[in-house]
This record gives sequence, C-alpha cells and structure tokens, in this order.
Amino acid sequence: MEFKWVDTHCHLQLLNEDFDETHCKNIEFLIIPGVDVKSSLKAKEISSSLDLESYWSAGLHPHDAKLLNTQREDLKKLFSEADLIGETGLDFYRNLSTKDQQRESFLFHLEFSKQLDKPIIIHCRDSFQDTYDLLVEFNNSSPIILHSWTGGRKWTKRFRELDVYFSISGIVTYETAKDLQLSVKEIPMNRLLLETDTPYLTPVPLKGKDNRPNFIAHTASKISNLLEIDEKKLSEITIKNSRGLLKR
Repeated sequence: MEFKWVDTHCHLQLLNEDFDETHCKNIEFLIIPGVDVKSSLKAKEISSSLDLESYWSAGLHPHDAKLLNTQREDLKKLFSEADLIGETGLDFYRNLSTKDQQRESFLFHLEFSKQLDKPIIIHCRDSFQDTYDLLVEFNNSSPIILHSWTGGRKWTKRFRELDVYFSISGIVTYETAKDLQLSVKEIPMNRLLLETDTPYLTPVPLKGKDNRPNFIAHTASKISNLLEIDEKKLSEITIKNSRGLLKR
C-alpha cells in the first residue's frame, strides 16, 4: 500500500526540466521554498498553477545573504503574500556570504516571521550554536522549521527545548548519517516533518538522480524503521504536524 506524505521543502522551481505531476502521486501537499526574489516569485507561480495542494515561501538563502540590500524591498512585499518565510539561516560550511551578512539576513527574516506570524524555514549547516543563540535571543513565537536537519543527539536535544520542527531529508538514508539516524529518535513525534529538498539530497537507493517529491517514500521508510512505527502511523503523524504548523 502506498501512503501519503507531505514534502515540506521542495524546490520545484529549480528543476532542470518541466515538472511532471506524476512525481507527486504519493504527496498529500508540498511546500515550495524560495532562495531569492526570482525563485520566490517562481515558487508563487508554480504553487498557484498546480492542481495539487501546495504552499510557497519567500526568502534569501544564506549563500546569497550578501544580496540582502538589493533584494530587501522586494522580499518585504513577497513576505506579506507568502505562506511561509524562508529559506533563510546560517551556512558556515561554505561561507559564500560573510557570517555578519548571514546573521543580518537571518534576523531580517526572523523579524518578518514574527511580525506576520508566519512559519520560518531555517537552513542550519555547521552553525548550530549561532543558530540556537539567535533563536533564543529573538524569541520568535511563530513556527520554526529546521530544514534538512543534520544535528546529532546533543543538538537535537538542545533545539527541542525551543519547540521547533525538525524536517528530515534523504540524508537520513545515507550510510554516513549514523549521528542523524540516532538523533531522529530524540525528536518529539509532534515536531517531526519530512522533506525531499528536490532536486537535491536524493535518498538511497536513488542517490545520483535528481530528487523528486515521490522519492520521499524512501526517507519515510527509513524513519519508520528507525522509530519502529509503521508507515501508516508515520504518515498520519507527519501530515498532522505539517498542517498544524501551517494552521491548515
């Protein structure tokens, strides 16, 4: 039996080919995040054109945080229209924008998430302490989604205190992801989400191909095994969590 899933992070606008809705046959609904003004506008366009239930977000990826001053006003307008804010956050692995630029952009997104009471999608790579500190300092009461969570047990427990949502991608299926596999067991069941990060992070056994929303079934299967619950139950839990954060 094929169960339904919510893909909470799916860059359909970044696919190298036209999107085929058959790639969503097992999807209850999906969220299309923006990574800059152009991709946010495209996310809005795709979301409104799909027959499938979908939502979109507007944001500036931490890689491009250096562009904030040129995109600020357009992003403000998009924030007021979007269902969610982001993708934003901190990426100290690549540092394609300086740490100060990333923090400024992250706080800009947090401010509007709080002001508009909209969920915020956070990218957190090699920046757990800084992300945690900024979230504590800002004290945002709107839903927080840690996208493609890769923290180990220690950081999962710490972020758990902030009542955030942890979104798990295909990385959890990788042989090298032992820490992540252990940390999944530390996530409260009412704060667990699934995602593909299409077209990236394709799960095993399809790694090497461009990711697609329907590939989420492989990630769900892995998590179901890790948590020792059946996929039907996992489907119900993650759909409920996804609707709860969107208030849908």
